[in-house]
Amino acid sequence: MTSLKLIQLNFETGGYNLLARVIINGKPALLLVDTSSAKTVLDTDHLQKFVNQTELKRNPRKSMTSGTTSVYSYIATIDKLEIGSVVINNYKISAVDLSQINRTFRSMGNPQIDGLLGCDLLRHCKAVIRFEDRVMELHTMEEPSDAAKNEIID
Repeated sequence: MTSLKLIQLNFETGGYNLLARVIINGKPALLLVDTSSAKTVLDTDHLQKFVNQTELKRNPRKSMTSGTTSVYSYIATIDKLEIGSVVINNYKISAVDLSQINRTFRSMGNPQIDGLLGCDLLRHCKAVIRFEDRVMELHTMEEPSDAAKNEIID
């Protein structure tokens, strides 16, 4: 298990967001911890910092990621994603347009983000977020044993 200290962004509205410092292919990245995002994604504008353009493939499926301005995404492979001491190799990630989120963050004096840390990784790493301490605990990633399906589980 790893404990990762998170960065807290405060807003005049009373809300706040948490950011995680991660390493993508040996380069530091800042991801918004987003429990409303089904998948972990990178911003298309920041993607070239982490992967080569030639690795991009257009995803024919529409994106359902919160805060995006486009329904289309791109797929790339991250050779090594490090979240604290959790290391994930050969991770297929989508890239979507997060420019609207970054414009809003910048206008409030907050840093730009490189992407969203979504529920796919949070779930498969059994994440626990302690909001009061701004700490996220993660375990080694466990790949799902069942194939993904479109269904509601009660």
